[in-house]
Amino acid sequence: MSITLARGLEVITLPPDLLWEDEFAWSPVSQSTERSLTGALLVDVGSRHDGMPITLTGTERHAWQQRTEVQALRAWVALPGQVFTLSINGAAFDVLFDHGTDETSRAFVVAPLVDYSDPQGHHYYCSVTLRFLTV
Repeated sequence: MSITLARGLEVITLPPDLLWEDEFAWSPVSQSTERSLTGALLVDVGSRHDGMPITLTGTERHAWQQRTEVQALRAWVALPGQVFTLSINGAAFDVLFDHGTDETSRAFVVAPLVDYSDPQGHHYYCSVTLRFLTV
């Protein structure tokens, strides 16, 4: 099944063998607990509506991406607050890149398959990691 990332009518087809590593790690329920002065347990429970992380990963063995697509993805990562449509496993999600809070963005990480001094558009990159948050 194909994986695509769209911005309006522009679409980038991602490698179909990217792994959705945190597909079942997020809970739509938020809960906090604390003790009252009497020692009773106070539980506050609610629903989460947005903010589900979606992390797609590849390795040096699968999910290679050509340099031209890597460059296009890098350009999209540089658009602050831009919402994209991610289609994966037959579902569509409105997402934005999860940059984290560090100086170095964690939204998009990639490595060349072979180190070329002058890489061309048809050269492949591997170890792709894309991090999104649903909105």
